[in-house]
Amino acid sequence: MTVSANAPTSEPANASLIQEFTRRLAEAQDAYTRVNDYVSTIVVQERIESELRPREVGTLKFRKPFCVYIKWYEGPQAGTQALYVNGQNNGKVLARKGGLLGLATFRLQPTSKLALSDNRHPITEAGIGFILDLIESNRKRAVADGCARVRRLEDRANLQPRGPRYELLVEADEKSGYYCRRALVTFDPQTRLIVAAQVFDWDNKLVEDYRYLNLRLNVGLSDRDFDPKNPEYNF
Repeated sequence: MTVSANAPTSEPANASLIQEFTRRLAEAQDAYTRVNDYVSTIVVQERIESELRPREVGTLKFRKPFCVYIKWYEGPQAGTQALYVNGQNNGKVLARKGGLLGLATFRLQPTSKLALSDNRHPITEAGIGFILDLIESNRKRAVADGCARVRRLEDRANLQPRGPRYELLVEADEKSGYYCRRALVTFDPQTRLIVAAQVFDWDNKLVEDYRYLNLRLNVGLSDRDFDPKNPEYNF
């Protein structure tokens, strides 16, 4: 997945686009403060140990301060469930594989090798809030260092979810410690939240692609939604 680079943006135009992108991020952060919980279809594709894994589709339930339940139904992890509630289960993520491998529930440290064998990030970094903080951190530092470039991207009907799209480009050395060289970010026009982010490395290889579809906010998720004894689950 690549996007061709246009001619370099003039400095006044780039400054204006940086301001516009910064405003969008501020609006997203403000909107997120009013989110108590949400349910979404998530589409994820990640590069793990240099291999770009197949795309996966699942359902995500999230409640603040940090309760998350995920079940994958398309892709290599189809049928796999994961549950993490901050302050419960001795800090472990509960995980159960799908299919014939789903004979037992594993209780894993979120950052353990087994928990990360099929995931680029631990479950403690799941959700829209983490993506928002990550993009804002990269933007803030790049602007301060004078190496941020922003483009407004055209809306394309075949891309989901729909919404205003921007490219944040960091014109810095790979060793400078930035999270990524390039990020494509989509904002939802109704909620103002980030609903998609594609991250590229210094070789312009796709590293992460996260999309939130059918996003429903403040639906009133309860403790039962994050209870491993919930009969709808299989822990």
